[in-house]
Amino acid sequence: MRKILLKAMAIAAACALITAPMSVFAEEVDGETEYFSMEDDPDVTVETVDEVLMTTYSTAYALNWSVGNKISKQTKEFSKTSGSTVSIYAKIGPTVKNVTIGIKKTGGGKKYIKATSTVNRTFTITKPGKYRVFVENKSGKTITVKGNYRR
Repeated sequence: MRKILLKAMAIAAACALITAPMSVFAEEVDGETEYFSMEDDPDVTVETVDEVLMTTYSTAYALNWSVGNKISKQTKEFSKTSGSTVSIYAKIGPTVKNVTIGIKKTGGGKKYIKATSTVNRTFTITKPGKYRVFVENKSGKTITVKGNYRR
């Protein structure tokens, strides 16, 4: 009888845990579609930014940029081999449209995603060479981009 009572209590406790309401948080991340382009927009001014190595991560470089309308900010060049990756995590504020973020190959094309708020994307390098991380803003207002990239 005691075993039956213990089993009943265990089942009741399990049911109470399963049916208890719980909070779930999710962050919407931009960039489901990756794009490729060989052309730069002639209406956008390009600015190169010095890299800042984040002290807590030896391979992460800080993104803390203010990007004006019709401005493309980019990092200095860095070398990548075929099959390696570049990962970008960034929050864009305020939430806007017409912002692209990605990588571009010197003398080649660029891979990017269209972003509005949060970016968490890894780009795979298909051709060895010199690359840059870039953010291009055509939203009509100045944005801030905060986060990091790993190369």
